[in-house]
Amino acid sequence: MFRLWERAQAAGVDLLWRPCSDFNELTRHLGRSPSDHADLVLLDIDANDVPVQDVAPLRDALAVLDVPYIEVHDHSDASDASALAPGHPSLVSVVVPGNTMAGYDMALSIGLRYLADETRLAA
Repeated sequence: MFRLWERAQAAGVDLLWRPCSDFNELTRHLGRSPSDHADLVLLDIDANDVPVQDVAPLRDALAVLDVPYIEVHDHSDASDASALAPGHPSLVSVVVPGNTMAGYDMALSIGLRYLADETRLAA
């Protein structure tokens, strides 16, 4: 993760890594406070693994997420979380079977490229 953080810093992007122990914690982080700003979210969850009681809160958090997100999966049968919130689909879904770090590396590359293009368009 340090290597990914260094890449993001070199591109002028702050990378904040927040591993979550459960879906309730994930939902709280997605509904972050105004002082916790993000331009992009990398999300590593399998929608099939979300417990029934956590589906609605996670769907609501994704629906109001005000930034794009990229999903990262390490197995090809994972179900995208964007299926829970069809009104706010992921920017892209990255699947690298058996290699989570390669998936994060690829997702970060896509995210940095997306943010660079958005910055140029906004200027």
